[in-house]
Amino acid sequence: MDSPRAGSFTAELDRSALPWEARPFRELLRLSGPMVISLLSVSAMTLVDTLFIGWLGSTELAAVGLGGMGVFTVVSFGTALFGAARVRVGEAVGQGNDAAVRSELGAFLRVAVVLGLISTAVALVLGFFLPLLTSDLGTALLARDYVLVRALSCPLVLVTQALAQWRQARGDSSGPMRATLVANVVHAPLDAALIFGLGLGVAGAAWASVASALVEAGLLVWLQRPEGFFVGRSSWSQALSTVRRGLPSGLERVLDMIAFTVVPLLLLEVGPVQVAAHQIVLQLSLVSFLPLIAISEAVCILVSQVVGAGRLALLVVLTRSGLALAGGYAALLCLLFLAAPSTLIRLFNDEAPVVLVGVVTLRWAALLQLINAFYNLFKGILRGLSAIRLVAWVTVLCAWIFTPPLTFLWGVRGGYGAPGAWLALCVEVSVGTAILGARLLTHPLLRRGTAELATPS
Repeated sequence: MDSPRAGSFTAELDRSALPWEARPFRELLRLSGPMVISLLSVSAMTLVDTLFIGWLGSTELAAVGLGGMGVFTVVSFGTALFGAARVRVGEAVGQGNDAAVRSELGAFLRVAVVLGLISTAVALVLGFFLPLLTSDLGTALLARDYVLVRALSCPLVLVTQALAQWRQARGDSSGPMRATLVANVVHAPLDAALIFGLGLGVAGAAWASVASALVEAGLLVWLQRPEGFFVGRSSWSQALSTVRRGLPSGLERVLDMIAFTVVPLLLLEVGPVQVAAHQIVLQLSLVSFLPLIAISEAVCILVSQVVGAGRLALLVVLTRSGLALAGGYAALLCLLFLAAPSTLIRLFNDEAPVVLVGVVTLRWAALLQLINAFYNLFKGILRGLSAIRLVAWVTVLCAWIFTPPLTFLWGVRGGYGAPGAWLALCVEVSVGTAILGARLLTHPLLRRGTAELATPS
């Protein structure tokens, strides 16, 4: 069980002060702010791809959406694995154990190299099999071309994630942010040059993404070089321990992403217009989803430090701060989506059928954002409390029980297309939020923190 381990761990610790405990909300903003910019910058690459490719046609747009989801699903295992494993880094920071913090980076890098090579192989296999997964052969062949090139970026992405998430767990989110911003500066003009200047189309977008991944990884390596990479202070057994700690989250992310990737595959049965509208709404929604993920990850890091230091009253304060920050941001984006849906969709594609479907879909996306704010926050808090398996089980079961079956029922059989798929996502996230929220309210560490907060010192 997850929570008893966390409870016994904190019971053994001497209480030590954290440098930010007098200003937890400001620390949450300080840590999550650069992470928000980093994640938005990552999504900006796909957003630029979507903006450019969208003007080539709905088939090309659907292909990039399908291929991009495929590659993202493959690398998401490693990304989520490091996200869960860095809880140990946060606990070591809270304990003041610098040796453990450094050795974790060496273990992270060992894992990143191996997983990167495996991910490339898996992505290449996926690319070759894509035409067999759908009846829309034209879209599938273009998606295959995109995936076969983007597969080359997998090792670069995972080395970047290993360095970035380790630095974030130590409290440095600005360094990874700067690397991502520079990569975006490289990506946008290169994207335009390859797609339109050289006429490479979908493949050009993929090559631009590989180049920007190389730039980002190189910058983070250069940033970390003065301090060192500590590979010699780690071992393969420690790397294996890192994998074991992050395995539930890695499997959760992959299975969740596969369920989500099934959505455009199912929508292809209705037509490429539905996939194009789905892809546009997805890109717009990332403006909300990714900052919410960043807030969740920042809360996870700070909660792990609180657990390491044994300062459980701060857990309650962080929970309240996260609720205010995530809920407020999601509400603002929800209002924007409801106020100007047609204008937002036309930024990507002005074909009347795509705009019509996109407007209806965006309304469901607005609702989803509000619910998802709390879903992601609860995940982050519980992961910081080492309830990693619980989060994994809830996420995977909700994703597979609701999203693909309801997308098929409402989107394909019912003929509602992309709006039906996003309604299915609303159901999935609502159920998951209710389950994780109930668990968080009854978690023993949160209860102890509430009692500590209510007791005068």
